[in-house]
Amino acid sequence: MRILTIVIAVLITSLASVETSATTLTPPETAYSATRVVTTAGMTISGNVYYDHGKERWETTMQGMQQVSLLLPGEKKILLYMPEMNVALEMGAGDVDDYGIGEIYDEGIEAEELGEEMVEGEQTTKYRIDRPQNTATIFVWVTGDGIPMKAEGAGPDGSFSMQLTDLVRGPQDSALFSLPDNVVTTTMPAGMPPLGLPR
Repeated sequence: MRILTIVIAVLITSLASVETSATTLTPPETAYSATRVVTTAGMTISGNVYYDHGKERWETTMQGMQQVSLLLPGEKKILLYMPEMNVALEMGAGDVDDYGIGEIYDEGIEAEELGEEMVEGEQTTKYRIDRPQNTATIFVWVTGDGIPMKAEGAGPDGSFSMQLTDLVRGPQDSALFSLPDNVVTTTMPAGMPPLGLPR
């Protein structure tokens, strides 16, 4: 699992409450929209994110081109949609597994509770996630209803940070999580990360 794998894991995981300081992080049940800002590999990427029932849509612009990343865990799919080209790239099953989608949704990720902090006006609990097999450590700040508001981490491939702003809770339009009917879909080259970021 490289640094972007950890980024993706943090972006889609949150709190499943237990009675001890050890906690299993799983995807939130609360639907929401927000602005997400991610800094990694020397780049800062900002865009609108929509989340509902495990599905996620993240709209960004990179090198002047609009890109839409769709995470569809029920179908074990990650899609990169480029509206201006009317094309979508679908990540291969092997790469989806490499990005930890099965682990996150089926098992969750173990974390250590560190305390409470305010982030963007939201009361959150801070957690530490250690990945000894990858010599990586990440911290994530999660609201009481399971929304990851902030994350920071570092590993052998570099460091990253993520923060949500303009958070609005509520159901999202199901059309956000599907492609237009006329979009041409092809398989993403093996090893290519979503959003064009280095792994």
